[in-house]
Amino acid sequence: MLIKTFGLILLFSSSQSESLFRPNLPLGEYRLVIDKVYPCETTKNHPIQFNWYFSKKTSSITEYKGNTTLLIPFDDTLTIDYNFASWGSTGGWVPNALIIKTKKACSNVKHLFGNAWLTMIEGFNVPTNKCPIPVGIYITSGIDKKKFEDMNFPKVYFYGKYKVVLRYKNLNNEVVGCAVTEFSLIRPWETPI
Repeated sequence: MLIKTFGLILLFSSSQSESLFRPNLPLGEYRLVIDKVYPCETTKNHPIQFNWYFSKKTSSITEYKGNTTLLIPFDDTLTIDYNFASWGSTGGWVPNALIIKTKKACSNVKHLFGNAWLTMIEGFNVPTNKCPIPVGIYITSGIDKKKFEDMNFPKVYFYGKYKVVLRYKNLNNEVVGCAVTEFSLIRPWETPI
């Protein structure tokens, strides 16, 4: 009887699946999930306009669509102000979670986007993948949103929901373009809500 009991315990313990260690830490490696992308409400008269939106192609594929209008070249004379807001624990956006100001807008965006830069350039039919991007209206028929997850962002950060307002400024410190992106940083094994 003891041998049968021991045999059953051994059988059940060896048939159980391997348990995974999934810590619930506040920061770590993450997956980037872009939730929304839209122009700032004050961009009507800006010389750089990002008229982007998401469109559901299938139940599992969401695409970027829209156009980028450049009335001035997108080059390294521009600067970028990134202003991140985090989603508060009681709801609502908490502004100024992270503020970054960089010069050489085109080169910095190209570096930050990493592999997604070529995806964006090809998807919007831009004639060159080098800086500066010439004046023109660049239209996309659709780029898979998942292709924008492969960027050169820091590989470890705090999990949560964020909103970043990107303001492009000229040499006179005047805003020439503005866009907003809402995204979530989730644990690698989690699924988006």
